[in-house]
Amino acid sequence: MVTSVNEQLKTVETDTVHAQKAQPLQQQQEDTPAYYNSRISMVEEYVGARNLTMYPHKFQITMRIPEFREKYGSIQSGNKVEETVQLAGRVLAIRSSSRNLYFMELHAEGSYVQIMSSRNSYGDDWEIHKILRRGDVVGVKGIPGRSERGELSIYPVSIQLLSPCLHMLPSKISGLRDKEARFRQRYLDLMLNLNSRKTFQIRSKIISYIRQFLDNMGFLEVETPMMSLDVGGANARPFKTHHNDLDIDMYLRIAPELYLKKLIVGGLDRVYEIGKLFRNEGIDLTHNPEFTSCEFYYAYADYNDLMDITERLLSGMVYSIFNTYELRYQPNENAEPVLLNFRPPFRRVSMIDELERKLNITLPRDFYSDEAT
Repeated sequence: MVTSVNEQLKTVETDTVHAQKAQPLQQQQEDTPAYYNSRISMVEEYVGARNLTMYPHKFQITMRIPEFREKYGSIQSGNKVEETVQLAGRVLAIRSSSRNLYFMELHAEGSYVQIMSSRNSYGDDWEIHKILRRGDVVGVKGIPGRSERGELSIYPVSIQLLSPCLHMLPSKISGLRDKEARFRQRYLDLMLNLNSRKTFQIRSKIISYIRQFLDNMGFLEVETPMMSLDVGGANARPFKTHHNDLDIDMYLRIAPELYLKKLIVGGLDRVYEIGKLFRNEGIDLTHNPEFTSCEFYYAYADYNDLMDITERLLSGMVYSIFNTYELRYQPNENAEPVLLNFRPPFRRVSMIDELERKLNITLPRDFYSDEAT
């Protein structure tokens, strides 16, 4: 299996730490216009002297970094494999223990590998090491191996600068702490925050699972209009726009319900849609003006069928993604984690009985009927 990134980071740069003289090439400083101009001049001078381009259009990789870790993870310490591979990724740490030995972290797709670059085994153009900085995207051609200290590495014979980072990245130790900056500069958040990357990946898996689950039940996925002349399907304030060619006002949808029900009337007995909705209302941790929903309609079924579907969908999805039914949920950094158990069967509660118990009142008996609305 591919080692988790958190586990990888625990052992990152063990060789560099062992080399007591190793020092970061890029000291802490502010991202100033002076740094930007200096960086531009440095890279332009380097590529100009070699008739290269600052942004080459192509670098042929032979495998991705997660595949590299999976294939060569069993290499013993101090050994190399006489195979040549080509990797690409973003450099997030650079250290040198001497003018002839550099250590770098190459990151891509939430995984990482160490670059252990020695002048003795490197090819031409050793000068590239002097211009590389944190944030640079590079291509590496080299030999897989594991260092004496046990770090899975690639020993390069050449490194190609693919896209220089012209600004100073936030410190790897302190990270990107400003929440506003994280949200407004999501690319920085994804570079430096593994949890943000994990959220994107899990979200994608959730949508894929829901789609596969409903498809396997015989539901038909459809797309309904996002703009219409009328608003319906929910009680919410819409966003208003204007169609210039028709010279009419239109609204972004607040729900797909009415269109999906028209499809049911037309004879499509099982339909669903996964798509964006827009509600011009308040914003908080659980409400966003633009959000993704899944809505499905199932002819000849009642709420008992929907409870069965919900139980199978949620329990199956959690187990499929996490290989367990139990998850710890922490709504924010200051809250205590809550243990959620999705193991079926779920406890089912009669709404009327529970309301009477909580409110200490007796509701009309008519409410108990399945036909009650």
